[in-house]
Amino acid sequence: MGETRFETCSREQQEGGEELWAPFEDAEERGLAQWLVQNLGQTRTDEFLKLPIVLFHNNRSFLQRVDELPHGPGWSCQKVNVCGNREDEDGELLQEEVELWSRDPVECVKELIGNTGFKADMVYSPARAYADHGGQHRVIDKMWTADWWGEKQKALPEGATIAPIILSSDKTTLSQFQGNKSAWLVYMSIGNIAKAKRHQASVRATVLIGYLPAGKLDCFTPEECSLAGYRLFHHCMALLLHPLIAAGNDGVEMVCADSWIRRVYPILAAYCLVAAEERGDALHSEMRDPKTMKDILQR
Repeated sequence: MGETRFETCSREQQEGGEELWAPFEDAEERGLAQWLVQNLGQTRTDEFLKLPIVLFHNNRSFLQRVDELPHGPGWSCQKVNVCGNREDEDGELLQEEVELWSRDPVECVKELIGNTGFKADMVYSPARAYADHGGQHRVIDKMWTADWWGEKQKALPEGATIAPIILSSDKTTLSQFQGNKSAWLVYMSIGNIAKAKRHQASVRATVLIGYLPAGKLDCFTPEECSLAGYRLFHHCMALLLHPLIAAGNDGVEMVCADSWIRRVYPILAAYCLVAAEERGDALHSEMRDPKTMKDILQR
């Protein structure tokens, strides 16, 4: 048995003599902070906090207090150099530096599989479900009821489990300022969590793990720019998911939501594409070609 991250934070808080609502002054202030985060955006929060009855001075002081709370895996920024096919006045190929923001996907799996809030909705082994008592009509409506998990489980050591990785991505405008910068947002969840629970946005069973660059790539000619963007997407996706290679092959010990320590093998199970009507036909787009995407994610 081990301690989940939540249990460790709770114990350290008690040993340090802190109240349950720390770093806030009292339970009322903590409740207000929770309501603001769940219901208001930054602009509305700032307007609300300017009211004389509010405990925080402004949005900045409020967010500083929120940042003192225990949080998940941190973010890192990796510079990616892109060499184009256009030349400058000296005949040198133009280059462009873009940023890949990411969180360690293995650490994010630890955070999800060890979340005590999902304890009643977490599964660690495959199973077969049937619609009748005679076992004639099989039901496959959850990830652990499919043959894939069962086949993968046979190759694992006794007591180990799979964390089926579910990825999704979509292109999003990050800001209306500084040239309307865009990025491909990459989200991750795990198939151990019940589907009904994962679909509840408020429980945060899906986490953001990366911002893939989606720049204009002016270092390329117009006819090559689109293809270069596809290649950059796949290259950055490979960089983002690289930590999963060793973890998927060797397994990583993790404290699960039920406090048991298991060797967990995070393995890619599904990649959810953006809507075809928004980004083009998924099966005829180089960026979302199933075979190409599968090769990239299996590296």
